[in-house]
Amino acid sequence: MLNIKKHNKISAIVLISVGLLVLLLLNVIPQSGDSTHYMPLLEVVGDVKESVSLDYVQKHSEAVTINYRDDSLEVAPLEEVIKKANPKTERFDVLFISHDGYSALISNKNLEKSYIAQSKEYGWEAINKNHPPSSNVKDVKKIVIVSDDLSVEDSFNIIRPGENIASLSVGQLYKKGYSTVFTFRGESTIKNDGESLDVTTFNKRKIIDIEKYINDDEEALVVGKKGEEASLDKEGKLVLNNNSIGYVVNGELKIQDVVGVVIKPPAKRITDVYYDTKKMLNQEENVMLILIDGLGYHQYQYAKKNDYIPFLESLPEPQKAMVAYPSVTPVNLAASLTGELPYVNGVYKRGIRKVEVPTIFGFCKKQNKEAAAVIGPIGTIELEIPPVLSMDENNDGSTDDEKTENALKKMSKGLDLLFVHYKDVDIAGHNYGDLAVEILEDLKKIDSYVNQLVAKWDGKVIVYADHGMHKTEEGGDHGSLITEDMFMPYWIFNGGAINE
Repeated sequence: MLNIKKHNKISAIVLISVGLLVLLLLNVIPQSGDSTHYMPLLEVVGDVKESVSLDYVQKHSEAVTINYRDDSLEVAPLEEVIKKANPKTERFDVLFISHDGYSALISNKNLEKSYIAQSKEYGWEAINKNHPPSSNVKDVKKIVIVSDDLSVEDSFNIIRPGENIASLSVGQLYKKGYSTVFTFRGESTIKNDGESLDVTTFNKRKIIDIEKYINDDEEALVVGKKGEEASLDKEGKLVLNNNSIGYVVNGELKIQDVVGVVIKPPAKRITDVYYDTKKMLNQEENVMLILIDGLGYHQYQYAKKNDYIPFLESLPEPQKAMVAYPSVTPVNLAASLTGELPYVNGVYKRGIRKVEVPTIFGFCKKQNKEAAAVIGPIGTIELEIPPVLSMDENNDGSTDDEKTENALKKMSKGLDLLFVHYKDVDIAGHNYGDLAVEILEDLKKIDSYVNQLVAKWDGKVIVYADHGMHKTEEGGDHGSLITEDMFMPYWIFNGGAINE
């Protein structure tokens, strides 16, 4: 009997010990030496590369002891806490948000005596000895990094063709305000004594008020970081997360990392190059594709106004078309030649060469059609056919003239599909800016090259661009969801004597 009692006592002690260990691992009770009780994690969010959470001050490797309120208090230096989240810019503000809604914003200047403390009485507490007392916030739930000079590439952009409406960072959206709503998650039913009992579940989400930028009769397109696109649905919500924005429709995540919204997007898209070409090839038409790298719609308009493109100006007015995001050459070359957006074709950023779906050249091979791709000294993406490489044989600093010669040679052999990629406009744009005289002079040369090719081509012609260009301090650049980068001219017309 004594052995049984002893055994039961030992079992009880073991069970209690295991239970305490589990609670300890779950942070439900404080660890040895902690002066805190269980409380929610403190999150560092906003304009950071990686949001982080803090559970106990004592776990922080840089924890120090300070005198505060006539007592010794173990704290974590605020600068060290923020560093772990890796802010996207060097200049930023720090926004403390408490559970009751009280918030305080301070600059990241002079944070030497700013700390994060933790106690039963005040929860997570921001202590800023070099700042006004009102910056000391109790019961903090989030520390938000708010950058004031974040690039458009790292911002949430709202645009319509010809207009950049707003460019906001995640941190700025936390600061400027958002709506908190309960979004539908799901439903379930059980039977209990013959009675049906239902439950509807919701998620509490921070929603961006996008409606104030969009008129009632305007369509809008949500764009993701990997080139995803989704129509902005009435039931769709742009959700503010820790350091990103998601797009959710009826509880389903459609786009994980949203870069912006395009209001009234044009019907014509970069992917139509593939489908227009395929349709004409199926109709036994010969097709020539001419890609003018870096020619945005606003640049075309400017060049036309200043009489730099007499041949292109003589054509019917081009359609305004939208390129894929990000607005860089590999991404849009792949999109135009596959008919698929980046998240499908696999080329969603610079540096990726392998296309995961067939291109129009693969289609030609299957149909036993003759095709050629005339490009520069090196290829941008992998194709199903060996490209015709063009070298700078006359040492004039350009290969666009050699591309024209190579294209004319290929024409004489009879082709169903000819692709020519002109590059000089893009190079000049990077060096001098989107509307510089240098870019206009190069565009004038390319206009004459296009004229030569079209005059000799018996078939259909598509002239298009892969992206535009915007002005920078160093010259020009592209890759952003802004109107200068995202829209390009798109021509379809007959080649040969029809245009003479």
